[in-house]
Amino acid sequence: MTASNNDNSFSLRCFVWGDDPLKPFTVRVSPDLDVQEFLLEVKRTYESLRDDKLAHVTLYRIEAAREELANLDAPSRGSPNKLAFMDPLRVYWPEPQEISWDRVQVLVQADIIRTCVPSSTVHTEKRELNNPTEDDQNRELIERFRKSRASYCNALTRCSASAAAKPNEFLRQQQGQNYMLNGRPRQHTGPPLVLYHPVFGNFLSNLQSSDPLCPQFYEHIFGYLWDSQKVYEDEVENGQASDRDASGLEQLLGKLLKSGVAPDAVATASDGGYCLIVEMKNEIGTGGSDPSIQAAQSYSRVWQTSRLLDRCCCPTILIAIAGPWMCILGAVFLDRPVIQPLTDYLWVGINPSKPQEIHYVARVFHCILEARRELETYYDDLTSKDINNFPAQPFIFPHPTHFIDGNGQQVKFTYVMPLDIPSPDVVSQLKRSESQITPNKPIYVAKLRNSGLPIVVKFVESYNSDAHRLLAREGLAPALLYDGTAHANDQLGPNHHMIVMEHVNGVDLGHYVGPILPPCVSANIEHALSLLHDADIVFGDLRPPNIMLVKDGDGTITGAKLIDFDWCGKHRVGR
Repeated sequence: MTASNNDNSFSLRCFVWGDDPLKPFTVRVSPDLDVQEFLLEVKRTYESLRDDKLAHVTLYRIEAAREELANLDAPSRGSPNKLAFMDPLRVYWPEPQEISWDRVQVLVQADIIRTCVPSSTVHTEKRELNNPTEDDQNRELIERFRKSRASYCNALTRCSASAAAKPNEFLRQQQGQNYMLNGRPRQHTGPPLVLYHPVFGNFLSNLQSSDPLCPQFYEHIFGYLWDSQKVYEDEVENGQASDRDASGLEQLLGKLLKSGVAPDAVATASDGGYCLIVEMKNEIGTGGSDPSIQAAQSYSRVWQTSRLLDRCCCPTILIAIAGPWMCILGAVFLDRPVIQPLTDYLWVGINPSKPQEIHYVARVFHCILEARRELETYYDDLTSKDINNFPAQPFIFPHPTHFIDGNGQQVKFTYVMPLDIPSPDVVSQLKRSESQITPNKPIYVAKLRNSGLPIVVKFVESYNSDAHRLLAREGLAPALLYDGTAHANDQLGPNHHMIVMEHVNGVDLGHYVGPILPPCVSANIEHALSLLHDADIVFGDLRPPNIMLVKDGDGTITGAKLIDFDWCGKHRVGR
């Protein structure tokens, strides 16, 4: 592929990741064209050749033969090959005459919006809540959940927990369809555990408590610390170490049960339900696996056969121990297990350089004890209920189902479905497991129980409710119905809050497919930004997905509203 004799323009072959590998396409460019303009040309060229649209487009420089396209790995957002908007193309292709005509130079990562199929199949689009296909979508969601969970559970019979925790076997699992969501690798990270059961938020909040612990508890702590610092020669003695550790843990946490080959110890409620799961290694590196991964594998297998699996999200505290090191994790079982650390790996011993750490270690053990008691109560209550009274919908939604309105009244709601869940088509294009139904973001469509009014429920780490209310008063943002950041005693944990707002009849700009937008859209956006700037507020995440195009009853676009105030902040103050 060489430059034209008449000008300095040249051609770049482009390929949309996940698309048909036989259909790369060519875009004619000039060296001085910047990447932002090139991106628009890529979209225009692709959409002129297909009936589909591209959204959320990112470009990467590659060098790949056509036969390699089907097996390309997912590009990383932090990849050094990512094209920067302001750069001219000559930065990336300084010698156009050396470009190979039989290879692809640009990898396009984007959501492919299928416009040749009914819009009801595009789950990433934010539709009207009263769409006739809503019930079908909900049934599809439930069916996908059940199939995914069944597929995961069936795969567990392949090997034991200890074998599954070995690095090579764990890598095989995480590269396949039946991976767990434990953050290994990064794209296999699940939603925050605090959304699914209060025990995790309580654990994290209790860690920050300064309430004194009883002296007797400290006596047991010191005894356990001294034992944990002992050194054992090899894994042969690990049984002795496990027995010693279990004995010391029982003084702190209550009776633990030996569970055969895996896990090393468990604590259960009186009528079923796993409250604690413990995995122990003699030292870091002994046993050939990470005890936190083995604890996760044990969690999957003990719950697989539990009669409570279909009644709850199976919340459990995991304790991973390697010699004098310990990590506490939480786990829930959605369509697949979600495992997340609640603490770092802790030195469970005496440290002369940080003598005050003993108080934090003691606090961690006390939090485990409190979590065990909370889960025992939860599971005992769960098993006392008639199974016929359980909802038909699986436990795929967060546990909060009410908020306090401006009059101090409790308002109950029912979740309908995640707002940002990929459809099977989109999932396939992104090369994720087609069975995974975990939402990309913790944002949900719901309905008020008393009126059926549609609402949006989202869970955030931070939120600028002042900015939201400022624009809502002018009709430039959805009405804010509940601000969890203002309710210190009604939070999911120390780092998460619930936000409830009205549901907007429309579609976000990132998923808009249609004619040129009316002037009222840009006018509304400019007015909204002007109001925020006058209040010395910066809207830190102004992107197409955060601009809602408002539609009237006939589907005509009548304006725009800003959403997502997570990154709003005072100028020179917010971070």
